[in-house]
Amino acid sequence: MQDPMGMPHELVEHDKVEHYLIVAGKAMAISGGVLFIALIAMSLVSIVGRKLGFGSVNGDIELMQAGTAVAATAFLPYCTLLGEHIKVDFFTENMRDSLKRAIDGVAELLLGGISVVLAWRTVLSAIATHESQEVTTLVSLPLWIPTALLVPGIVLMAVCAFYRAYAHFHPTKKIPGAHK
Repeated sequence: MQDPMGMPHELVEHDKVEHYLIVAGKAMAISGGVLFIALIAMSLVSIVGRKLGFGSVNGDIELMQAGTAVAATAFLPYCTLLGEHIKVDFFTENMRDSLKRAIDGVAELLLGGISVVLAWRTVLSAIATHESQEVTTLVSLPLWIPTALLVPGIVLMAVCAFYRAYAHFHPTKKIPGAHK
């Protein structure tokens, strides 16, 4: 590993498609961060209210579960563009670059394919929970809403993974998020 752990790097756009993917990925990541901050505020209000005898926010745990899933999914596209998903490159670390690019390209294709399947199954789950009119216990939040809100992040993650695969298979193309 060339760079220290925990030190984020900036994405540098190499073409128009990459520009739009970076903008969309950043927008989703920021929205996920804002949602996390709102969930933290709700949790604090609930905890302080409970301690001071005012009571907690009704359904705070339900809202926290749904909101956390949606917020976490919003970070996936940007993480994919950066190439910062967890990967074990112990075996490929000392390989020549052309072979390493091909292996990484296959890994990106697999990530993209699995993301498409995940998005498809999530859409079907949202439809099923909408049809069954399933809601949370305390606040009666329709479960199809947070389930459906997972889909954009997963779809954009698939698009980013396929774009990175494309970059890996074209030797002259710079890979988004590459440190070199």
